[in-house]
Amino acid sequence: PTKAWEFANYIPNKKTGLAAWESSYNRFSIRGEHPQSIAMSPENGRPIQVTTVIRHILDGLQCGRPVNLKRLSTIFVPPPNQAEWEQMLQLELETGIDVTGNPKTSGKNGEAVRITDFLEPIMGKDFTHKDPKERSDEERTKFDKW
Repeated sequence: PTKAWEFANYIPNKKTGLAAWESSYNRFSIRGEHPQSIAMSPENGRPIQVTTVIRHILDGLQCGRPVNLKRLSTIFVPPPNQAEWEQMLQLELETGIDVTGNPKTSGKNGEAVRITDFLEPIMGKDFTHKDPKERSDEERTKFDKW
């Protein structure tokens, strides 16, 4: 990216001066470490989920930092294919949710964006209204893909 997403929030830690995501991002992007290795031995010493490391890397992208997406896609989940991109564009039209807008006001009726609202046409109302703890492994896998 040439600059940070306009709604990205960079919040540095008072002790380190770095945002929470920066250690994972630096270890992946600068040192070339694998997300699983980063998750098992983060800077603070407490193991974290690999998905948290991936989220940290993507937070860096939102803040305008370069990310090798090809490398990331071979490690984690491949990027959406053409049909999936088109499906997401259709979801924007169906739900009225602007995924590039301010996440605090671009959701339904000017509310905060909720991924479940956005994916309801794909996942179904039964899924989106279900307590996350009651979702099946199959439902979680389908949801996590998005």
